[in-house]
Amino acid sequence: MENMTEIEFLEDAGRQIAYRQWPISSPKAVIHIVHGMSEHSGCYADIAPQLNAAGYSVFAHDHCCHGANVPEAELGNLSETQNWDNIHADMLRINTMIRERYPDLPLALLGHSMGSFIAHRFAQQHPQKLDALLLEGSSFEPRWLTAIASRLAALECFRQGENGRSALLYALTFGGFNRRIKNPRTPFDWVTRNTQFVDAYHRDPRCGMQVANGYWRDMFRFLNTLYKTDSLKQLRSDLPVYVFSGDQDPVGHEGKGVLRLVSELTSTAGLKHLTHRLYPGAWHDLLHETNSDEVIGDLQAWLADHLPVRA
Repeated sequence: MENMTEIEFLEDAGRQIAYRQWPISSPKAVIHIVHGMSEHSGCYADIAPQLNAAGYSVFAHDHCCHGANVPEAELGNLSETQNWDNIHADMLRINTMIRERYPDLPLALLGHSMGSFIAHRFAQQHPQKLDALLLEGSSFEPRWLTAIASRLAALECFRQGENGRSALLYALTFGGFNRRIKNPRTPFDWVTRNTQFVDAYHRDPRCGMQVANGYWRDMFRFLNTLYKTDSLKQLRSDLPVYVFSGDQDPVGHEGKGVLRLVSELTSTAGLKHLTHRLYPGAWHDLLHETNSDEVIGDLQAWLADHLPVRA
């Protein structure tokens, strides 16, 4: 996928975290984009300039097992340094770097898909380290389901190894998402109606990979923790949160999982400043949908209304 930004690396505990930044002079706030599964920070090289034009400096980093953090042949594999523990550690390290560079500016987390779950968990664990949370392409999954899914992935680890690739796990996730598309052109048509973006995603060697069995196992375990009542209650009740998805997004169960998430954030987490929006006819990646101008305009309007202003 075309990307004109330069990849930089942050040293942490003897390893490197790949990230990109799109700074502007005199920003009014900072947005930290948290990417989804099987993509990377460069996928937002077209989104960041639009946020720059609205007055925001932008950062995005590559998760463990993704992007420039690993050689292409090791994408999606678990290792001693590339794992879910360090996915969470990297969130805090990048947040700390941003805060050091912009100590007086508000900071918003914008998470897409798997990144929305990671950003949500960060807001639970570090409630004072962000000023707004935006969850795009997210959902709520019942804990009985994530428990079953993690056990199934563990069985596939036993059968094929942690870094094996289970056809069953793929069929139940990415493969299943595309089955609802009539006459699909690519395995990723479910991502967006924007065929140019889908084609670029499909051509990008660092997008669309199938992650390892152990990655699925650990992610499902993480989701089971994310949706615990005690975890949901860790969120700051005064944190502004914006949940937005397409009403045809299979990750959000065509809106049902999104509305369940909104209900849990309201009733269990007790959020006082929660906004949600479902876009009719839109699929998973709203920032790259055919109506992305509308989506980004709404996002910018929400930020203008909800981000605090710091002197």
